[in-house]
Amino acid sequence: MPTPGLWQIGAQTQAVGLPLNLAPMAIEHCLTAEDARDPSRLLGRLSSPGATGCAYTNSAYAGSSFHFAMECAGIFAIKATGDVTFTATSLNGAIDSIATINGQAVDMRSTLTARRLGDCPAATPGH
Repeated sequence: MPTPGLWQIGAQTQAVGLPLNLAPMAIEHCLTAEDARDPSRLLGRLSSPGATGCAYTNSAYAGSSFHFAMECAGIFAIKATGDVTFTATSLNGAIDSIATINGQAVDMRSTLTARRLGDCPAATPGH
């Protein structure tokens, strides 16, 4: 199970069969204890930027691995499957998805990496 704290998460997405290279995405996210118990809470954000109403249709944990299927609505209708492995301080995986863009189905593959940077910054009073 990932350890709560500040994580740096990166994703590189490529459209399969198209000369479309999307810029790598990198975010820092404070993983709560609740998030750490359920990595799927973090994966939806990474696997479906621009999508809303995401729901897992199938998910299974096996040791330090997580396999899932997900469907999303929003500006991109996305169907995705993915596999990730995680340790207390890292996460690696891949997500295969089909998004509908301008009425066309586009196959995409995202490679995910994440690492724990340390503790979350202390909250600033008033924030």
